[in-house]
Parts: sequence; structure tokens; C-alpha cells
Amino acid sequence: MMFHATLLAVLATAAATAPTPPAPIDPALAKLELKYDTLRNATCAKVAAQVPALDAGDSTAFMAAYQSYMGNSSEQAVIAAAAKLLGAAAVDTFLALPDTVATPGGLDAAMVQCAVMTDAYRGVAVGRTTEANLLAQFAFLGAAQEALVDQLLADPALMLDMLVAGGVITGHYGEAMAIWTELQKASSALRTVVAAAPAPDGSWDDRSTDTVLKRLAVAVSLAHAVPIATRWNTNMPNSSKFVDPVARYQHYEQSLQDGDLDPAFASLTAFELAHTVDGDMQDVDMTWVRATMANFRPDNIAMSYHWRYIESVHTDVAYGDSSCGLPTWAGVCDGHYSDIPVGGDVCGGRAFWGRFVSKSFGRPTWGATEHAHAAMSAWTPTGWTVLLGAPWPDCWWGPRGGQDFVLESLARENRPAFQKVLRSGWAANARGDAPIDMMWSAVAENAANGKGGLWSALTLYMEKATVAASPAPNRTIPAAPANNKVTQLLAKFAAPASPTPAVTTAADGTITIPAVSFSAKNRSAQVHVLVSADEGTQLISSGCASSVGPPCFDPASSAVVYTVPNAVEGQYYFTANFSTYHMNQDLFVSVNGAKAVPVGMFYTLGWWNETQPVPVTLAKGANTITLTWLSGRDVAFKSLFLYLQKPNVPPSNPHYSPVPSPPSPPSSAYIEVPADTTCVKQGIQPVSAADCGHACLALGFKDTGPRARANISGCFVMTQGPYAGNCNFNTNTSATCTPPCTLMGSVVRSLCERE
Repeated sequence: MMFHATLLAVLATAAATAPTPPAPIDPALAKLELKYDTLRNATCAKVAAQVPALDAGDSTAFMAAYQSYMGNSSEQAVIAAAAKLLGAAAVDTFLALPDTVATPGGLDAAMVQCAVMTDAYRGVAVGRTTEANLLAQFAFLGAAQEALVDQLLADPALMLDMLVAGGVITGHYGEAMAIWTELQKASSALRTVVAAAPAPDGSWDDRSTDTVLKRLAVAVSLAHAVPIATRWNTNMPNSSKFVDPVARYQHYEQSLQDGDLDPAFASLTAFELAHTVDGDMQDVDMTWVRATMANFRPDNIAMSYHWRYIESVHTDVAYGDSSCGLPTWAGVCDGHYSDIPVGGDVCGGRAFWGRFVSKSFGRPTWGATEHAHAAMSAWTPTGWTVLLGAPWPDCWWGPRGGQDFVLESLARENRPAFQKVLRSGWAANARGDAPIDMMWSAVAENAANGKGGLWSALTLYMEKATVAASPAPNRTIPAAPANNKVTQLLAKFAAPASPTPAVTTAADGTITIPAVSFSAKNRSAQVHVLVSADEGTQLISSGCASSVGPPCFDPASSAVVYTVPNAVEGQYYFTANFSTYHMNQDLFVSVNGAKAVPVGMFYTLGWWNETQPVPVTLAKGANTITLTWLSGRDVAFKSLFLYLQKPNVPPSNPHYSPVPSPPSPPSSAYIEVPADTTCVKQGIQPVSAADCGHACLALGFKDTGPRARANISGCFVMTQGPYAGNCNFNTNTSATCTPPCTLMGSVVRSLCERE
């Protein structure tokens, strides 16, 4: 879209940093800067004149306490000094004034205009080290853009909505206004809601389900004011390298109408929605994951809010370097979010997957960078929570620390009090106070503490006081429409279990075996029954139950047995209806104890598919069908079929079939030598780095991965103390030790190849 190209042009201008003096400013741009600077100064002066004067002595005492508090001592002196200032009658009266946003010439109307223009002047822009008038820069692009800026500045209600939603941290309000305008052109439903939306009353932070589309449009406008690069966009056409905000809005509007989103979505605030619509995924990825998670792992949807959707990180994304770049995986990964569960990933990719699945269902998330780790946080009705990592003090995302983010999220739950917090912050803007550093800490020494002007610091402590005086969040979620699929699935999982379905035989002789209708299983078999999202039930198999992982040394440990009664003797064709997010999974079928034969499994991207038919022979009467696995990732099975006539099953994508791997040596191929000797002294080879993990597991030890150690070379196991049984490979090639060797107080032994 043309307007989106305009946004990119503005960003390129704003982010440019030249080491040489800038060229003389264009007269037209200078005129616009003067226009908006003059308006900003006049508006902010009007507001500043109404900000109550604070006691000079109390102000000095507060700032002294605030600036000396570094986060590693008691905060009580700062809290007490702030309470004294905030308790002044003039301050409380000012912050509790009636809403005048809709009143021509009202103070709130001036405050929001001052706040927007100040944010646009000094926003925290990427690559921007100096203040710049972004409204003027946007208006300089043309008459249409200038008209948009003027329209925004003349609409206090819209500016209020944007500020209450969290604003644009980079200051790109002109771009946000352009998106807002395009969204209304694109959606008749949005136009209807905007036209009918009531004027602001006493509650600025709207949660009404009737006005969710308006809040959604505000959220998209703010979140995409700086274009969001699409993940895996290297080979995409330029038109697809950034998320289209209009298409993103339309996706959520349609998904809400279709009942595809979380039941809470329609009552989320604009602030929460802004942290929902800001994903870097393609819209087709969101459609895909909602449909296939319901197929493959409906239990990751039908659970309490804490891990809802995000539990998929644990069940579906193996930890480790992604396999997508391997030559043998050519054609498997295709530059979509499905690459993460199929290829696996380390903490960063797992956190991205968690945020992706949550946002796809309409649940807000916020990133959480940590030292040498990536985590995430997510909204719940009882407050935001950190997932996959350490608590809030250890998190940050961009220029904002976790403590600052969660403090604001908690303060927002007390809507009348947060309205005062907003006014206090706007007063700081009007006075020209420097902002606080959002990386402040209340639990550890932090150089970010003590930054900002008087009213900026007071606003921070007003938030802290609001949270301290407010009950813990426990938001009631309004009933979702009857077509909401998540609500329907939650109800299915809460209902009493249905009777186990029977094995049936159709008129043409086809035998259908529900996957959950097994008659026996090995006690180590990793299978469990789930309610299906569509109808009936399904079986989840986690494959081989062997403690050493794939390849499984004891396939029988994964055995699941089915009984087929009253079969007609003869040849049948076995197929399985299954779904999985994973490559290289297998399945073996045995009839009446005969040799197990492989069933052609493949990667289905979570869709239901049927395996190619495998000929088997049934005896007259009762028969047993035994399934076993060597692989170890989750596969969902809906039904097993036995056909008298070979069915015509379309072949799968050849790239999605398992990649053959050489068989790994059995446990008998390895030996743990005594502590007083080495592999070389025994005339045998040390276990290589590539085989160390398998050797550790094969001998019953815990593989803790490669580590750099000061002594003991090669692959070894610790034999004493709290780390007994830990087994790893020493990556320090210069390590030397004369046996017996010790590590962390434990005697260690080398692992060797027997031959």
C-alpha cells in the first residue's frame, strides 16, 4: 500500500545519522517545524500554568531521596517523601479534575495535545540520538500527510485513546494517524463502531466488548506506526517484507467474528491489544497455528491461562540448534513459523514461538530479554506473568525494564487511579521534565535509577502507590459468543469422559479402530487420550519410552495393543490417520505377534493426514494389532484403518518423509573404565564428541552436554557427590590429568568404545 511506503520513507529519514554536519534545512520543513513547535509550546504552557506548585522544601527532599536511591537499599524514604507531595490537597484536586477531553478548550484536551506533540518531539526512536519534530517530518511528505497531522491534533478524543493505549514510544504519531485513517476506509464494521462510540466519560481505559474494534484499530495504529519487519523476509518481495497493518487489523477483526480468538480478546484494553497485534508473523501463520494446534494438541488450548497456547513451547519445540539449515532438511522449512517446532530451536526461537502462538489466539504478550537468555511474558486475568525465564527484575524489552512494565500493567487495573497517573505524566510533559529511565530497578543497584524531572519521578511513585493500595488483579471475562471455539473446547475438556468408542466394521469390510480404543499397553508407553477439537477423541503418542531417547533400544517399551474382534481372514491394508508438527517420526505395526513392519510416517504440519497403506494379514476371528515406535516426538492419532481393497491415498511431500539415519551403537558398544586408567592405556578409543551424549545415555547416565573443564579429557562421567551420574564431553582440548582425576570433588571416569 502506498501509505506504508510513506512510513518506511519517514523511518529512513528519522533513523539516519550522519557524521558530517547536516545540510541546510528545507524551508518548507522549517516552516512546518515552526508551526508545530509554536503550537506545542503554547499548548504545553497552558497546561503548565495549571499544574499546582509543590512545596519547595518537600520537592527538594523528595528529589534528593529519589536521586540517591540506587535500588540496593531501603526505598521507604523515597516513598514517604513522594506520599507527602502527592498528598497535598492542590495536587489531588488537580489530578481528580472532571474529564474535559470533549470540552472545547478544556484542560484535558490541551494536556493530551501537549503530550502527543512532546512524545513526537522526543520519542525514543531507533538510531535517533537527538530530538526531532516527527510530526513536521511526516507533514513534510505532502499535503495529505500534513492534513492527517492537523486532523489528529484537532481530535482530543483520539489523542486520548492513543495515549491511554500506551502511545507510540518512538513518537511516530503522524504514521499512526495514517494507519487509523486507512483502517476506517477498509472496515465498515469499524466505521460503525467509531460513529456509535460514546464520548469519553469517567473511564478512559475502555474494556467494553461493544467497542473492541475501535480499540483494536487504535492498537494496530500504534503498534505498526514503525513498520514491523516480517520474520524470515529475506526472500520475500519488498511488498511483503513488513507486516501490512490494514491486513493485520482485518485478520483480527475476521478471526474475532469467526470465533477463533481467546474469549478474553473482546474485553482487552487498547494497551493490551497493542501487545497482541504487534507480532512479526504472516497472517497465514496465525490461521495455520490456530487450526493445527486444535488438531494436534487441543490440550494446549483447553487449559488455564498461565500456560494456555504457550505450553506448546514445552510439548512441541525441542531445545537445540535448529535443524532447518541441514542439507538433509532441504524443502522441509519454508520461512514460516512452522519452522520452529519442526526444526527445534534454542531459547530465543522458543520464546518467539511462545509469543507467536499466544498472539495468534489473541492473547497479549511482551518480550523478556534476560542475560544470556530469551524469555517472554503474557497477560492473564490475574495479571501479567513471566514465562520461560526468571522473574520481572531480570527482564527487559527494548528500552524498558520488566519492573517498569509490570508496574504499569498493575496500576492500569485500578482505572480511576490510573487516570490520575496519566494526568501526572502529562503534567511532567507540559513542564518539560525529563522522563525517567524505564530500566530502573527496586531490587538491585542500577544506574538507571534517579533519572528524570520532579513530576516524572512523582508519576513513577504514584504508580507504585496505586499498586500498593490496590487489590491483586482478578478480571472477570465476559461470556464469549456461542461460536467461540476456545470456549467450546474448554467445555469439551471439562465434560465427563465419553465411553471408549468401539472398533467397527463397515459394509465394505473396512475396519475402523479408534486410536484411543487400545486393549493394552506397555506400562512405559508414553500415550494419553485427549478430547478432539472436532469430534470424538484422539491418542497422543510421545514415541519410544526408552531412557536413552531415540533411537530406542527397547521398542517394546512403547507398545500399544489393539484387539480386532471377528475379522474375516485375509489380506488387509493398514493406514493411520495422524497429525504431527515433527519430522523423522516413525511407526511400526505388528499383527498377531508377527515381525513389525514400518508404516510410512511423515511431517504433516499439524494437519490430519493418512499414511500410505501397508499390507497385513488377519486371521479369522480375534486379532491383535501392536504399534511400536523408535522415534520420540509427539504424534496424534485419530483412527487406524484396515481396508480389504488397497485405498488410493495421495502421497506426501517427499521432503516430509523421515531422513534415514545410521543406526546408533547399542549400549554394549561402550564401556566405563576404572578411575585409575584411561581409554588409551586400555588400548581402546575414547568416545568422540559426536557420540558422547549417546554413550552417556546408553550407559544409564545423564547427558549434560559439552562443557569446558580444566582436567579430564574426552567423554566422562562423575561418580560421586551431588553431580554423580552427570556425563559430558570436555571441550577444553588442552586439559590434562593423571588418573585418578577429580572434578568438583568427584572422581571421574572415562567412557570408551569397546572396540
